[in-house]
Amino acid sequence: MKRTTEYELIEGIKNGEKEIIQFIMRKHAASVKKMVNEFKIERYIQAEDVIQDGMVELLINLRENKFKGNSSVMTYYYSICRFICLKHYNKFKDVYPITDHPEIMDRETCDYENDGRLDRLIDLLKHMKKECIEIINLRFGLSQNGQRFEQIVTKKGFDEISKTLNIEVANARQRFTRCLHALMVEYQGEMAKN
Repeated sequence: MKRTTEYELIEGIKNGEKEIIQFIMRKHAASVKKMVNEFKIERYIQAEDVIQDGMVELLINLRENKFKGNSSVMTYYYSICRFICLKHYNKFKDVYPITDHPEIMDRETCDYENDGRLDRLIDLLKHMKKECIEIINLRFGLSQNGQRFEQIVTKKGFDEISKTLNIEVANARQRFTRCLHALMVEYQGEMAKN
């Protein structure tokens, strides 16, 4: 890409010029991937999603004249990406089963069924959104028989879940993480009551 001024970058982003948008996203790809790894949030959001979400936020902010010009637009974009990472880090840092039990995310089996936690979680699952019930059922190998959830033999990996739900693997992983987080917030609320 030819050398552009700050004004040309801003106007190009506002006008949705593909070449300028791709240039900025490519320029920051490595640093955003490093940032995602440093925050240890790659289980919850992929670097590519941070890059895209950051660009959407930059575009909105530029069109709504929220960018004050106190820094370069490149620095501003990087800070938006950093904020997205921080938001995900703060959202998931205190979630007990995700941080203390990474096997949920990466293995085909987990040890929940051996200590009774799965039964308590299943009771709370009934009150969740349909998409959350579906993905958690697939991941943990549950089936719903009337109002009762039962353990079945097959637990599914994210490759298989993504095919079943007709979504990308990364999206399946993120949806599962969001739903598991919501379920665990409910679980922790129940545990606090007892």
